[in-house]
Amino acid sequence: LGTGRTATSISGSNVHNCALLDNASVKCWGHGLNGRLGQGNPNDLGNGANEMGDNLPSIDLGTGRTATAIAAGGAHSCAILDNGSVKCWGKNDYGQLGLDYTPDNLGYQPGEMGDNLSSINLGTGRTATAIAPGIFHSCAILDYGSVKCWGNNNYGQLGIGNTTQMGDSSGAVSY
Repeated sequence: LGTGRTATSISGSNVHNCALLDNASVKCWGHGLNGRLGQGNPNDLGNGANEMGDNLPSIDLGTGRTATAIAAGGAHSCAILDNGSVKCWGKNDYGQLGLDYTPDNLGYQPGEMGDNLSSINLGTGRTATAIAPGIFHSCAILDYGSVKCWGNNNYGQLGIGNTTQMGDSSGAVSY
């Protein structure tokens, strides 16, 4: 994970992993398709010599931002930042990144991370205390204990009493 670095938490999906380090930075490795590693390219990391440790770049979460929690979903990853906001990157074919716009992928091309990656609209003054991305959807526990989910809902996984897909978190229902 890097010289002198240790992990404080780790999350894994079927093809990639993300670790929150003791300095509140995030590193992801594994299958890079769709930008799930947040490196601005589709390259796999960790399957070749000299790709881990000090050679594995930290995720750019934005100027002065660090993470308090991370989670790896099916083809996307999410982090709760030190200010309680949430950023997700990777595949977005069902709105699982929770953004008000719907690009196919984020973190796949240069310049898509850091300050260019929008935080999720959790509601006025709302922050997240936990995040759980699924395969094609994501859910967050908010600061006042409610849950907000967004993305694919073909099996009712958003818990909103129907199978309507919520393409961004601003239209998602809190419960």
